[in-house]
Amino acid sequence: MTFERFTVEARKVVVTAQEEARLLKHDYIGTEHLLLGLLDAPDSVAARVLHQLGYDKETAQVDVAAAVKPGTKKLSGHIPFAPSAKKTLDLALREALQLHHTHIGTEHILLALAGEGDSVGAKVLAERINPLSRIRAAVLASLEGSPEGSPDAEAGPWPAGTAATEDTLSAAGALAGGGPVGSHHLLEALLRAENSMAARVLRELGVDPDAVAAKIDELDPETTTDANPEETAARTMEIRLVGDEVHLILRDPTTVTIAKKVTELSNGPIHAAGPVAGLFVPLWRSTNQLLQQIQHVLDPDPAEDDGPTTRSVTKIVRAILAPRLRRRTG
Repeated sequence: MTFERFTVEARKVVVTAQEEARLLKHDYIGTEHLLLGLLDAPDSVAARVLHQLGYDKETAQVDVAAAVKPGTKKLSGHIPFAPSAKKTLDLALREALQLHHTHIGTEHILLALAGEGDSVGAKVLAERINPLSRIRAAVLASLEGSPEGSPDAEAGPWPAGTAATEDTLSAAGALAGGGPVGSHHLLEALLRAENSMAARVLRELGVDPDAVAAKIDELDPETTTDANPEETAARTMEIRLVGDEVHLILRDPTTVTIAKKVTELSNGPIHAAGPVAGLFVPLWRSTNQLLQQIQHVLDPDPAEDDGPTTRSVTKIVRAILAPRLRRRTG
């Protein structure tokens, strides 16, 4: 399957769907993984539509877990598309053509997914959004004023970039973790994009990627136009292993203030007892996914072969993150 017509956001969805399948230890990429991938791109048309309809990734993770059981074996190598996912991506092209769009965006994938009523992804959506025709209506409403192409394509500054450009953008998006992509994410991704013109020029000018990484860590983004509250809060977080307990530490003032109020209202620590455990499920899943992602960065499978685009993006992200994750060891 080729993805030349896919927007940058739509390609990110496909890459994320593969990672979601790997995290769930599924030996296929299904429509449920495409759904999770759509919701992992918060600025895309599809994610905005689903959020407007009251559906978010945390809810989807719970729904997918109830619909399909996780696998039992660690996967290596290429993960193929299930027939239902292939059909959905093929239908996404048809949706784009019917709307006279030149690119396939996340909205076309969502329309195709909602139109495949027998797939797991569609059934999961139907449990929360009934009837599914509401999705089509919301997508079409969001497309008003964009007759010539996908808003996903219009939103990106380089909708038809070279392979190096798209690798760089995908890697920068991964580094931003779903938040706004900053110039520092782009700079590091540019420097690590092997065989790209930009990386070659910068290296021949004596720009050292490791020196750039150290300076980025040293400077405070809050004093620049790249400041954003989510990254500021995330920079204060930490994961510690204390005996047989995993401690997730958040230090940003907003979260601390809310936690103080909740603790006051609950007269002490909150325990996941009985039905209260359901409130903790999204946090448990997110924490486990984060730890698995970090493990994947630090201990990659040498046999992994996910296709040229995914390999290069994964390599860029790993080259940037792995040294930082190991920095405090010892």
